[in-house]
Amino acid sequence: MGNEDSENAEGFSRRGALGAVYLGGAQLVRVILMLLSAIVIARLLSPSDYGVVAMAAPFVGFVGMFQDLGLGTAAVQTRTLSDDEATGLFWINTVASLTISVVLVALAPFAAWFYGDYRAGYVISASAIGILISGIALQHTALLNREMRFGALSVIEVMNASITFIVSALLAFFLRSYWALVIGTLCGTLFQTVLLWRSVKWVPGRMAFAAARRFAKFSSGVTGFNLLNFLSRNADNILVAKFAGSAALGLYDRSYKLMMMPLQTINGPILRLLLPILSKLNDSPDRYRHAFIFSARSIAMITIPGVMVAAVLSDRLMPLLLGQAWAAAGPIFFWLGLVGSLSPISNLTGVLFLTSGRTGAFFRWGLFSAIVTLSGFVAGSHWGAEGVAASLFITSLLRMPLLFFFAVKGTAIKSSDLFGAQIEPIIASSISVALILQIAPYFETILLLCIAFPLAYAVTLIFALATVEGRSTVFEMWRIAAETIDHLGVGKRLFSGATDQSGR
Repeated sequence: MGNEDSENAEGFSRRGALGAVYLGGAQLVRVILMLLSAIVIARLLSPSDYGVVAMAAPFVGFVGMFQDLGLGTAAVQTRTLSDDEATGLFWINTVASLTISVVLVALAPFAAWFYGDYRAGYVISASAIGILISGIALQHTALLNREMRFGALSVIEVMNASITFIVSALLAFFLRSYWALVIGTLCGTLFQTVLLWRSVKWVPGRMAFAAARRFAKFSSGVTGFNLLNFLSRNADNILVAKFAGSAALGLYDRSYKLMMMPLQTINGPILRLLLPILSKLNDSPDRYRHAFIFSARSIAMITIPGVMVAAVLSDRLMPLLLGQAWAAAGPIFFWLGLVGSLSPISNLTGVLFLTSGRTGAFFRWGLFSAIVTLSGFVAGSHWGAEGVAASLFITSLLRMPLLFFFAVKGTAIKSSDLFGAQIEPIIASSISVALILQIAPYFETILLLCIAFPLAYAVTLIFALATVEGRSTVFEMWRIAAETIDHLGVGKRLFSGATDQSGR
């Protein structure tokens, strides 16, 4: 695998732009399928069915935290990666996945007792199979990310989402049970693992662990943060399930997933792009700063207006999407939508910690953030699912200034850069929302939505063009889009450039 040649700025930028197109397209397809799932499958299943799956998620996610151990991130971030090291990482992931599968089966009866619902135990046991299947492809995913083969990754992710949706929808129609969601996910995972092995022409060697020893320090910091972040992100589900029941959790979980859709569509691809890109730009502070700030401003302009409009119109949006049985999710989605307006830039800060090698600081921030968030959840749980959602917004708002201050240390970024990227679209969206609320009583829901979303983005664009930084971002987005469309006309095969053992 050896040392990697540095790329010229033009070629590097083109690869990044193409990667954004591939991953963004894949995310868009996944969001469409998730919306179809929400519209179709949610009408076939009950909130309780979704609540049962959400009950199992904290247990599966917590134990699953130890499946990757931060080694995938380490493999992408490191400057060099030998074949022996990749093999060592593969076997660590595989053994960890097998161990986790056994632990999940053992935890299933406890989960059923804790919730007072035996169905949660069944879902956890079945999820152990998915952990084992996905574990043998973790290193293959890391290699594709490291080589910036985002076209291949995009195709694989789209196929996974498509299989999951098709199988889940068919089973939901015939079974009318939570098993439709469980089995559909397992089928998608199996299909994804097969495609990953076929797309990476690398086969791990004999079982060995010593070669991967140098990644221990980096991965421990990442795993520690992920563990704390997981606890703070899943305690809400546990508290809602424990004190309000599976139906309330189903409402909360669907609201959270819908709120995350636009953020995952944009943030997901950009986060995956920035880690390998910024890792390569550590020795070029100006290029590092430009790449990050452009990404932050672009994400904020694209996501914040839509999320804020959806939050304000949540009482009409949720019944439209999911049916009247889900109308009670409106107030929950409102608070979670406000959380979503703060999340685009905050989610990017993890890349600053990782690319600057400050995994210890990353872990310490995760500890502080978890304490604040969990305290809010406990206080908010007295008011049910809506109170928990409101507490998440309040704690996110309180943490944000400190997060920006600590995240930029040791990098070429300033905390004012992060605030500047976020404040303009929030102000523009707030003005749009005020106008929308004035006209809302006079329009039917569908027509109102057709007016509200374009209005919010038009006002945001006007605000952006009124500032030097905003104009620069808009013009660069336009330039990259035009160049990428032109380049895509060449029509290269997405699965070309298969991994070999000498050029990694």
